[in-house]
Amino acid sequence: MKLALFADSATPFVERALTRLTGAEVRAWPFSWPTAVRPELEAFAPDWVLVWACAEAGRFPDVAPLLALPFRFLVPNLVTRDDGTMGSLALSEPASLRARILAWNARLADLARAHANLSLVDLDGVQARLGRAKTFDPRLWEAASMALTPEAAEAFAGRVADVVRAAAGHVRKVLVTDLDGTLWDGIVSEVGPEGIDPEGPGRRAYRAWLRALADRGVLLAVASHNDPDVARAAFDRPGLGLAPADFLAFEADWGPKPDMLRRIAARLHVGTDALVFVDDRPEQRAQVREALPEVAVPEMPDDPARWVESLAGLILFEAAQLTADDRLRAQSLRDEAARAEAAAALSPEAYLASLEQELTAEPLGPGNLARAAQLTQRCNQFNMRGTRHTEGDLAGRRGWVYRLRDRFGDLGAIAAVVLEGDFIETWVISCRALNRGVERLILDHLRAQCPTLHGAYVPTARNARCANVYKEHGVPTP
Repeated sequence: MKLALFADSATPFVERALTRLTGAEVRAWPFSWPTAVRPELEAFAPDWVLVWACAEAGRFPDVAPLLALPFRFLVPNLVTRDDGTMGSLALSEPASLRARILAWNARLADLARAHANLSLVDLDGVQARLGRAKTFDPRLWEAASMALTPEAAEAFAGRVADVVRAAAGHVRKVLVTDLDGTLWDGIVSEVGPEGIDPEGPGRRAYRAWLRALADRGVLLAVASHNDPDVARAAFDRPGLGLAPADFLAFEADWGPKPDMLRRIAARLHVGTDALVFVDDRPEQRAQVREALPEVAVPEMPDDPARWVESLAGLILFEAAQLTADDRLRAQSLRDEAARAEAAAALSPEAYLASLEQELTAEPLGPGNLARAAQLTQRCNQFNMRGTRHTEGDLAGRRGWVYRLRDRFGDLGAIAAVVLEGDFIETWVISCRALNRGVERLILDHLRAQCPTLHGAYVPTARNARCANVYKEHGVPTP
């Protein structure tokens, strides 16, 4: 990956941190602007252009014209600062430094909502976590025009790395929580449901944090050393604010936690690298880290009252965008459980016939580009050529997003196809729509649009599922 860096300050600390944390080839143009060196920038051909205007320079540049250039941009917000000249009037006086910073950040947010090739980086959030004294050193600014301390540069580069990974489809989707000592205080198998303390230090805040994650589309699951009936009974305690139905997978037994996490990933159709595991016991965290190093296992402060603040600062669930399908994911999985129950009582053929499936094709357009790009970034098992796209890549392309309903509910947008002429350049299907005959339904639609339809399979580490699809359905390949 190549990353171009433009700033109105000196950048050596940031360059080193970006190179280490993103693995990118970084080329910096400090004290410059992309339009001023466009030929050099085009020759470098970056995957991302990071444009950093620092609050200390006080220039408030117009970012909008840059977005016409053929690049993907990362732009940090300005950190909140105040020169103290207006006191509290700085909140309402438009000419104050603080008001100008807030207005610039608001314009930047509006641009990000309107332009698919702009992603924001929350540098102000870095300052809020570290504090102004650790983020900015006036001696570095005076002596070398460096707007961030080494510690802040490291945190900033980490935020950039998180956004880049999310845009490439590497996102955490599931929060797996322990119960005893974590969701509540006490061991339910010893004291019974009536003996646990839901109001122990930090527990209410932790449960509220889980609820907020679920509301934005993160899936919740349980991995607990417990008898399953006893663990579920604990949720009858008033005031918990969560119920067993809020958890899409509920693993309660006395086996190793890594085995529980593997089963949870399989149940929710994700890789174990999509999991975040929270447990109050350090030996359980260590066991999961050893067995499943790809799982995110945050360290927990000794004081539970500090848990949420610590977890929030880790930005565990960075996402390139949030779509309506993200927020409906939990309900889709509940519908899938109902389908599995129906499938157990029928032959495969009878089960598929009973689903009463309805596939709808929507031409690629502004209303579905975000979801189409997300599908290409996240689908691995059925990604015919291993292709990945951003919203910007897909704008103006010919293709379709496919939505699927059945008698159990709406699965949402489950597939995307991009054509180049009559060649299937990209074809992805969400894993939750596999083994349902969807491939045939999509090809029937495509053939109606493209009589000379043809395609190619390009193997990847995870898409063997696609290897024989074209052959089985009579689609010409090279």
